[in-house]
Amino acid sequence: MARGIVFGLILMIAAIGWSQAADNQEAFTDPSLAIEAEAGKDAVITLESNKTTGFEWQIAEPLSENIIEFKSSEYIALGGKLVGAGGKEVWTFRALGPGKTCIVMKYARPWEKDVAPAKKATFTVSVR
Repeated sequence: MARGIVFGLILMIAAIGWSQAADNQEAFTDPSLAIEAEAGKDAVITLESNKTTGFEWQIAEPLSENIIEFKSSEYIALGGKLVGAGGKEVWTFRALGPGKTCIVMKYARPWEKDVAPAKKATFTVSVR
């Protein structure tokens, strides 16, 4: 039980506000906070995830190609190899040119085509 509480606290801390990514870039976790990025720099979005359930974060709408582009994503398991343990997905985007756009993400099982996503997150991005 204590392990579950500690794990829950870790996920809550990861989900509040924004934190520092491994390479000292801001990692945004809260869709209610606008992302301000400089052209030519990366913006990192980190979202709670649990791939053991089959769910994963996906880009839900096309990106504004002249403002931002998708670079990479990776899943990081926080509970080690425990079955059912969650983790986080780290999404990296490159700011290309000035403007304002949104990154719309959905949390869904990729094989379920006609099912509403379990969650959605929309991040507003301003590139200068």
